[in-house]
Amino acid sequence: MEADLGVNKYMIIRCLLTGAAFFLAATAHAQWPVVPGEPALTPKAVPQPLIRLPTIEAMARATLPPVTAAEIESVREANRRSAVKQQARRVRVGIVRGDAAQGGLPAAARMWTPVAGGRAAQIAVTSPEAGSLRLAIDLAGVPEDVEMVFFGSATARLEGPVRVGEVRDRSAAWWSPVTEGATQTVEFFVPARHDPAAWDLRVVRAAHLFTTPSSRFAKRLADIGTSGSCNVDIACSPLNSTSAFQDVADSVAQMVFNDGQFITLCTGSLLADGNSATQIPWFYSADHCMDNESAPYKTPAQMQQVADTLSTLWGFQANSCVNGQGSNVPEASWSQLPGGAALIYNSIQNDVLLLRLNNAPPAGSFYSGWDANPVGVGASVVSVHHPEGDLKKVSQGSIQGFFVPGVAGGVQSFIEVLWGSGTTEPGSSGGGLWTSGGGQYYFRGGLWGGSALCTNPFGTDNFSRLDQVYPQLAAYLGPAITPAADYTDLWWNPNESGWGLNLVQHSSKVVFGVWYTYELDGTRTWIVMPSGSWTSSTSYTGPLYTTNGPPFTATPFNPSLVQARQVGTATLTFSSENTGAFAYSVDGVSGTKTIQRQPF
Repeated sequence: MEADLGVNKYMIIRCLLTGAAFFLAATAHAQWPVVPGEPALTPKAVPQPLIRLPTIEAMARATLPPVTAAEIESVREANRRSAVKQQARRVRVGIVRGDAAQGGLPAAARMWTPVAGGRAAQIAVTSPEAGSLRLAIDLAGVPEDVEMVFFGSATARLEGPVRVGEVRDRSAAWWSPVTEGATQTVEFFVPARHDPAAWDLRVVRAAHLFTTPSSRFAKRLADIGTSGSCNVDIACSPLNSTSAFQDVADSVAQMVFNDGQFITLCTGSLLADGNSATQIPWFYSADHCMDNESAPYKTPAQMQQVADTLSTLWGFQANSCVNGQGSNVPEASWSQLPGGAALIYNSIQNDVLLLRLNNAPPAGSFYSGWDANPVGVGASVVSVHHPEGDLKKVSQGSIQGFFVPGVAGGVQSFIEVLWGSGTTEPGSSGGGLWTSGGGQYYFRGGLWGGSALCTNPFGTDNFSRLDQVYPQLAAYLGPAITPAADYTDLWWNPNESGWGLNLVQHSSKVVFGVWYTYELDGTRTWIVMPSGSWTSSTSYTGPLYTTNGPPFTATPFNPSLVQARQVGTATLTFSSENTGAFAYSVDGVSGTKTIQRQPF
């Protein structure tokens, strides 16, 4: 009897929370925007990768020792821990290797061969029995016009070319694309005007994946799993007959990234913003994909380290349906976008992650439309995702209500969905949820987790709510805002003479800010805000960076040595044309200061 009473109490509390959440969602909000989607305008003509040296001329080689039983068990155990938390919609498929204790790395390019236009060298790294491989390459001080091309030992597919100048942050090792096979080779091409002896190109770590894209990321180890049979390939869904649904599918990408010692898979969606004049690659996923599953949670700087390793796979889906099953995707029909992303916003309790991809998405991708208003119980929904890292799947269902799963001890409600077709699995985390209307689909949130599986068809899944976090995302996704005035000037606090702001507001409405201030030890420093967004006509928010580089006396000046590090964010709020407030967060230290124009 006591057990039954406990269940009844739980159900009563759940119903009350669901009802309260829906009431608040339906009444306590402003009318938020509805933004249509748009196709990516990325040029279809892109440079093709070119190998300049015979593959047998990989002059620098390194081989790691075989993966140990303990390393394999660490992956299994991490996935089991996620499953226990019912947060199991991300999946680990590999490990990071190459520490000094493991031996074999770093490997450096030392012998350069003359080729047309310059010189080339190769580095090959092997991790025995790896299904796929990624390499971490030290690019500090390397000129921007050096190019890299990558290939694996299992296929003839080439990835690249990647110019060093396309790598946004070269202060840390940069992670290469995924290639298939136990060996990855990187070929460097240096134009003739440079002397490669001036710097040391080297590989410092390797990421060993137990699986491959060509196997549809079918896992090779017991207990890591494979996609369930109830999942529906995009090509086999009746929805695929409409261009509106095809747009949704084209907005979804598989995420491959390094989180500590593990290689992890998740799903994310490319979102449009309210400014039709721009195409900024905003990318929405789940916070728990890159964050810790329990306290202590990552700092923004630690989250950014994970985002730096992101590689996304686009068009990774079956292009035909045979006997109800999607056929394997041809190598030529999907593309990989390395280069990482910038962390824009994350909420642990809402399980929301917004990134800005460092590179433009490939041709054929789509910026999904979205609706930031609450969605009602009973609404039909679809989700597109990569269960177990498999080819893109679609799930169809309806909203059962709003559930408070207590993510990170919070009381935020999530959209609860029951599937009528398909399901979600590890690897689906962050996969979007869409409703349809007016001939297109609108994004509503991303997958946190739940109990739904092929073996539990009546289990439900929980999705984050765009309507709950839109006020925090409006600065990035919202419609273009016209500033109330031109705030270009020097700004200061007359009671704190010695520091100040230099703001330049461009015709494009972007504000470039330079903050002159002091470190804790009194050393002068400059912090810059090169870009941002207007959240209202009088409020502007953007990231803060510090920079370093060669001394001004250096001759010749080497721009490749200039590096930037994001240290936080700042918000300018103007109460009039001549007064305002400056709120900042720098390396975990936050504050707010009043400011006014400095009269000259």
